Amino acid sequence: MIVCTLAALLAWVPVAAHAEQLEFDHRLYPPLKQVLDSGDAGMVKFDASNPRRLVDLIAVRGKSAKDWTEALEIVATLPFPQLGSAQAWMEFQRDAAIKRCPGATPATFKVIAQDDFSITFERQSPGCRAERAETGIYRLLTGKRSWFQLAVLAKTPLDAAARDQWLALLASAKFK
Repeated sequence: MIVCTLAALLAWVPVAAHAEQLEFDHRLYPPLKQVLDSGDAGMVKFDASNPRRLVDLIAVRGKSAKDWTEALEIVATLPFPQLGSAQAWMEFQRDAAIKRCPGATPATFKVIAQDDFSITFERQSPGCRAERAETGIYRLLTGKRSWFQLAVLAKTPLDAAARDQWLALLASAKFK
């Protein structure tokens, strides 16, 4: 099985030297596989400006990692002891999303799947200019030494087939 692993991205950052590794099957969403196979560096943006929070954004649709309409964002962070669980992390994100757009149509959150160390949910924020994307599908995974957020971000609604493929990709994510 071919997988994307975050170990290579995290290897050079001192904080991440002891981080858990996360892998997922990028082949489950063919447009993502196509972008990764193309080797187009302009479609990927890696931000290590904060070694406690590493961010990798891969533009799946759009011109570049700066000008996208659909993207996968991978965030590796140190655990948040004050949150303690994936559920609490999601609730923290939900509260922040509601505060970002108090006058707009309220953001909706729908839990799709949950287990002891992860939660998958969908956020819809129609009409909220403060959000980077109208639709977000997230999988939050909490390990002992590292937490990961996989976020599918779409500025326009996803069709049912794309949504199902993204959900399969998110479900494939696991600690190595």
